Amino acid sequence: MSKPRITSGRIQVVIGLVLLAALIFQCHRALTAKARQPQTPVAVQEPVRHRPSVAFAAPAPPSPVSEPPEALAARDPMGFLQMAMERYDRTVRDYTCTFTKKELIGGKLTGEQVIDVWFREKPFSVRMEWKRNADKISRVLYVADRWIDEGRQMALVEPAGSIARLFVSCVMRPINGEEAKRSSRRTIDQFGMRNSLALTLKYARLAQEKNLLDLSYKGKGEVDGRPTFIFERRLPYTDEHGIWPDRVLVVHMDQEMLLPVLCLAYADDERKILLGHYEITNVKLNPNLPDSVFTKEGMGF
Repeated sequence: MSKPRITSGRIQVVIGLVLLAALIFQCHRALTAKARQPQTPVAVQEPVRHRPSVAFAAPAPPSPVSEPPEALAARDPMGFLQMAMERYDRTVRDYTCTFTKKELIGGKLTGEQVIDVWFREKPFSVRMEWKRNADKISRVLYVADRWIDEGRQMALVEPAGSIARLFVSCVMRPINGEEAKRSSRRTIDQFGMRNSLALTLKYARLAQEKNLLDLSYKGKGEVDGRPTFIFERRLPYTDEHGIWPDRVLVVHMDQEMLLPVLCLAYADDERKILLGHYEITNVKLNPNLPDSVFTKEGMGF
C-alpha cells in the first residue's frame, strides 16, 4: 500500500486547526482570569427627586439692595433709629469711650464732667472714672444683679476728694436712691448708646400714639471730627416733673458706626435752656473687656 501524500491543501488544513485551537485556549484563559477577579459593587443612586443636583437647584432669591443710610434717615427717621438699634444688638458686645456731660440739676447747670467709661452689655456692666469736675463721686462700678440690698440694685462708689477717702475707700449706694437723683438726670443703668436709642424711640412712639410726634432728619453734622446725621425730636415738655423728658432733643448719629455720639436736650423751642449735654468720643467697639475690669479687685479697692 502506498503512503498518503502530504499535499499543500492538507498542510493548510492542519495549520488552520492549530490556530483555531490556540484561539480557543486564549479565550478560555481570559474568561477564567476575569472570573477570579473581585467584583466592584455598583453604587445605586437615589432618585433625583430625593437628592437634587446642586447644578439644578433652584437659585436663592437675590438680596434686596440696602437703602443708603441718609436716604432712610430722610424718608423714615424713626425707622432709621430702629435700624440702628437692631444693628447695635447684632454687632456690639462692649466698648470703651470718653463720656462728657453737663446737666441741669436742681435748677443749676453743672460743670462739664469728663469721664472714662468701660461698658459691657451682658451682663450689663458700667465702670466710670471721672477725669474732670468730679462732684461727689470719683469712680463707680455697677454690674446688674451683682450687689442687691433689700431688693435695690447697688453700685460700688468711690467718694470724690482725698479727705473722704481717708475714712472710706468705697461704699455701696443704691443706683435709684435720692443721692443718685441729685447727681444726675439719668441713673447708671440707663447709661449707654443703646439706652440712648431706646429712650429716644420710647418717647417718640409714646408721642406718636398721642398724635404729638415731631421727629425729623436735619442733615449732616460733625462731632469730634467725625461726620454725623442729625435728628431732631420735639415733645410737649412742661417741666422736670412731667412725663416728657425734654422739649427739644437733638441727636447726632455717627455716620460710620450708626450710633448716637451726641445728645442735646432743651427745655424750650429756642434752645436757650439746656437740660443735658451728653457726648461720647474715643469709642472703641468690641475690645473684649475681661471680667476683671468689672470687679472690685480690678478697680484696686
